[in-house]
Amino acid sequence: MESLSKQWLSFYMRQGTDHKQRTLVDLWTLTFDELENDSECIEWLFPQADSQPVPDHLPSLTPELIMKVYQTPEIQNNILHSFDTLAAFWGFTRLEDNTINRTAHFETQSKKWCCQDNHNQDRISRMLKCLTAIGHAELAAQTCEFLLAEIDHAGFSFSQLAIVPDWMNAVEADDELELTIEDFEASA
Repeated sequence: MESLSKQWLSFYMRQGTDHKQRTLVDLWTLTFDELENDSECIEWLFPQADSQPVPDHLPSLTPELIMKVYQTPEIQNNILHSFDTLAAFWGFTRLEDNTINRTAHFETQSKKWCCQDNHNQDRISRMLKCLTAIGHAELAAQTCEFLLAEIDHAGFSFSQLAIVPDWMNAVEADDELELTIEDFEASA
C-alpha cells in the first residue's frame, strides 16, 4: 500500500497526521470559520476514488484502501464523526437511524450550501461520494434526500442549481466498487 494511503489510515485511526501535521481531532475541532476557509481538510476527511489526478500531498481512495476501511470499525466510526462535524457546519445533524434533521443553526449555516453557487456544494458532493464508496451509502442517500428537500423548501428549482445532478450521482453505488458475497467468502 502506498505511503500516502498508510498515512491516511494512520490519520483516520487517530495515530497520525495529515500533510500539515494536524490530527483527525484537530480537524474535528476547527471552528466554523476555520472549516469555511480550509480548502484541504475536506480532502483529508473525505478522499475521492475519482480517476482525476490529485496533488501529491492529498489522499485518494484506492480499491485496497476502500477494502481496509470496510474492515476497520474504528475508521468507520471516525468517518461518521467527520460526517457529524461537517453536518453541524452545514446546519444539519445525523440521528442514530441515519435520518437527517436541521440543527438550531440551520438558518445561518444552510446559507453556505443552499444557494445558487458555493464551494460548499462541491464539498458536499465530495462527502457524499466518499460515504457511498466506503460503505455508508444509506447515510449518503439520506443526506442527499434531506438536502434536496431543503433546496425545494427554499424555493429553488433543481434545474437552478448545477450541483443537484452531482449530488444525485454521488449517492449511486459504483458497480466497480460494489462488494459481493464472493468478496467475503474469498477472505474467510
